[in-house]
Amino acid sequence: MPRPSGARNHDFEVKRAALLDTLTDFALNSGVQRPSLRQFAMAAKQSEPTLRHYFGDRQGLVIEIIKKIAANSEQVWALVRRPAKDVTSAVSEYIKLTEFSFREGMFARSHAFALVEGLADRIVGKVYLEFMLEPSLTAFSDKLAATPGGPSDPAQLRAATLAATGPLFVLALHQNLLNGRETLPMDTSKIFGFLDHCIGANLAPATDL
Repeated sequence: MPRPSGARNHDFEVKRAALLDTLTDFALNSGVQRPSLRQFAMAAKQSEPTLRHYFGDRQGLVIEIIKKIAANSEQVWALVRRPAKDVTSAVSEYIKLTEFSFREGMFARSHAFALVEGLADRIVGKVYLEFMLEPSLTAFSDKLAATPGGPSDPAQLRAATLAATGPLFVLALHQNLLNGRETLPMDTSKIFGFLDHCIGANLAPATDL
C-alpha cells in the first residue's frame, strides 16, 4: 500500500537525527558565516527540498542546530553545576573548565554560530537565549548557590555570575570570534590565572553581605 500523502517515512526521525548531526558539525567547523540552505544541503549531500522536508525551512534548521548544540553542552553544564568546598574554589573550578573549553575551541565556535544567527533573526535569538546562553549562566549560578558560603539572594547570584562569565565571554569574543589571536594575541593562560585570583577574591567577601 502506498504511503498516504503527507505521511512520514517510518525512519523519519532516524534520518532527521543523522542529518542534524552532519549539519551541526558543518555549522561549527566549516567557518562559513550564516550558510545558506543550499550550502547546508551541499554539506549534507542532499537537496534543498529534502532539508525542507525534515526541518521546514532554514530558520527551522538553524533552531534545531542550536538546540542540538545545547543538548551536547549538557554534560559540561552538569560539571559546572557541581558544588565546591567554598566560593573561591567554585570560581577556580569554573575558570579551569572554561579555559579547557576555550583552548579546545568548541565554546567559541558554538556561541559564534548561535550569536550570529540570533542577532540576524529575533526568533532564533530567543532560542539562543533560552537554550544556550541562559543555561550556561544558570549552571554557574547553581554552582554558587550550592556551594557553602555562596550567595543565596537571586540578585547577588545573578551579579556574581555575570562578574565571572562576562570577562570570559569577552575574551572568547576578542581572541576567537574576532580573530584577535592572530592580530592582537594575548597570553590567555596568564589572563585566566588573573581572572581566577581577582574574581575569587572579590566574590568570597560578597557572600557575607
